[in-house]
Amino acid sequence: MSPPRILVCGDVSGRLSQLYKRVSTVNKSAGPFDVLLCVGQFFPDSPENNEEFLDYIQGRSQISIPTYFIGDYGIGAPKVLSVVSNDSKNQGFKMDGLRVCDNLFWLKGSGKFTLHGLSVVYLSGRHSSSGQLFGTYSPDDVDALRAWAEEPGVVDLFLRYPLFLVMVFLGFCGEKLFTWFGFLDAQFVY
Repeated sequence: MSPPRILVCGDVSGRLSQLYKRVSTVNKSAGPFDVLLCVGQFFPDSPENNEEFLDYIQGRSQISIPTYFIGDYGIGAPKVLSVVSNDSKNQGFKMDGLRVCDNLFWLKGSGKFTLHGLSVVYLSGRHSSSGQLFGTYSPDDVDALRAWAEEPGVVDLFLRYPLFLVMVFLGFCGEKLFTWFGFLDAQFVY
């Protein structure tokens, strides 16, 4: 079995057309990739980008690769994520992402799950003591991270924004595991 191929990006800011165009280009030249991880502001930062963003969320445009995000703040985030949170398919204890639409998953709060054989731990949002529902994490989320840190085993990926850490201890030396790309410059890490 070959190791998973993972794309990672930073702030998307609602520019999903630009994101998936870049994913397509990278997939053609260096793919195929199994998953896209977005760490940074995922939702639009201005109303001008909201319509394009909603085209994807409402299914008018297709998301070509399973995509997981932690930047749950920005224009429209409370409205979209409120609907996602109340969807009956997303009820219960789900650490592997709440389904937003086909191929798009919100990593809410904190969690630990297995993705293509890799152990992934995440902390989503910004610190806030105000009790805000979206875009923040709670003290309970941090306590959960502390508990997972005490468990035996390896964490392969820790997703956090503004800090993104990759802890790779997989024995796949020399394999192309991750491709990092931004919107302005393509930078490939092998």
